[in-house]
Amino acid sequence: MKKFLFIAITIVTSTLWISCNDDEGYEDYDNFEAVTKDFNGDWFIIGYFPDGSIAYGGGYVLYTTSNTAANDENFWIDDHGAFFEIKTTVQADLDDLVFSGPENAPELITGGTVTVSNGKIIKNGGRGSATGTVVDSIYFEAEFDWDPGTVYQFGGHKRSGFLEDEH
Repeated sequence: MKKFLFIAITIVTSTLWISCNDDEGYEDYDNFEAVTKDFNGDWFIIGYFPDGSIAYGGGYVLYTTSNTAANDENFWIDDHGAFFEIKTTVQADLDDLVFSGPENAPELITGGTVTVSNGKIIKNGGRGSATGTVVDSIYFEAEFDWDPGTVYQFGGHKRSGFLEDEH
């Protein structure tokens, strides 16, 4: 019986060891680091009229910024179709943590255009609303084709990851 138990344990251990060391199917896996990693994340952002008042009575909206498929200095700004309906790409200055987009860039949610300017990421420049956790902050301006001549201001802070800070 002891001999059978020893053989069974040896077979199971060998099988587990071999299966854990199998790299088959992962040869082309590329665990890359996004070029725009300092710009990427989820943000709670409020839109403001040019006079500084909150636009259209809105509050914080969850936006996502993420690298493009090219993994270059361009990244997406996306409010997931909420409120201002903005989904466009902008170009980052990686050293100065600033960004802007071309004039009248395609806006993918409405099919219109948007001009994003004066964007900035401020490292450790914000706080989670309830916990006070230090997070990055974001600011940018945008002019939409549906309201030409009005440059809206957007500001907010990075998602802290704590449930208490969810808006």
